Amino acid sequence: MKAGFIGYRNFAQRLKSVFELSGEVREFLFYHPEKDVTYLKSTRNFNDLLNCDFIVISSPDWTHGRYLRSLKDYEGYIFCEKIPVLNSEDLLFLKRHNNPYIYYDFNYRKSLLYDILKEHENEVLYVGHRYSVGIALREAYKSNWRSDSHKAPLGVFQLSGIHLFDLLIFCFGRPTAYNVSMRNISPYGDSVDNFKISMEFKNGIFSELFFSYTAPYQYSLNIVTTEKLFESDGSSFVVRGPRETLDENGLFSAPHVTSEKAINIYENSLKESVQYFLDSVKNRNKISESFMENNLLSTELFLEIIENNKHFINYKSS
Repeated sequence: MKAGFIGYRNFAQRLKSVFELSGEVREFLFYHPEKDVTYLKSTRNFNDLLNCDFIVISSPDWTHGRYLRSLKDYEGYIFCEKIPVLNSEDLLFLKRHNNPYIYYDFNYRKSLLYDILKEHENEVLYVGHRYSVGIALREAYKSNWRSDSHKAPLGVFQLSGIHLFDLLIFCFGRPTAYNVSMRNISPYGDSVDNFKISMEFKNGIFSELFFSYTAPYQYSLNIVTTEKLFESDGSSFVVRGPRETLDENGLFSAPHVTSEKAINIYENSLKESVQYFLDSVKNRNKISESFMENNLLSTELFLEIIENNKHFINYKSS
């Protein structure tokens, strides 16, 4: 297969390496509208991409809508990085167009977390997640598009939090209630660098997610059910149980570890997402999510959060 890439740095290269690992992609062509990328096979002619078996949109988020519109009549497959679009007009276009050959890479949909949430859906009580990495206090951050509220209006949530947020919406639907809090601390940009969202779902599940670009690195994920505890620190996944675990005095104590395995959930789910996409291309299958009501619901809610918080983030959609 031949892959066309829109975007060539950072995450585009990370994606390229995952596609390469599959052994199914024989050629890569990178597109940039203005630059000749001499160390890669590249083009400035957008039409060159149309001869590829599939196209990967891995350019900055704020460019996705424009490229998706430009590919309206493309007959191949499209792998679009999150988040698909940043304004309601582009979202409406995607809903009306509803191309069954576009895969939106919210990659936790293809993960151990999805399997657990669906298997234990009637037992899940709470999902909590904390993620932080201190990049926004580096002076170099000010030259990154991610620090600009006009390109990344929800900052750390848009870039690092959207996958798990999407997974919860994908599994459980629109929250019955939600509340958001956000801050901008960095002196090097005006985008959101600390974000918290609390949600309640119709089946009684609570969730609280916190993301920061101004704190030391941490990754903490917890799924609490009536029977078991599921925990991850980013490199391992632990299951604890049963619910009624008693000490020698007959008092409740912390449940024992019943299973533990080394796994980077994000990296593993990215590989699963890419493989699912490649299998679809190879077998000429339609993307199953395109027929699901919740496929673009997290994007809809994301735009709703922007609209309701314009007074803070000073964002104007283009």
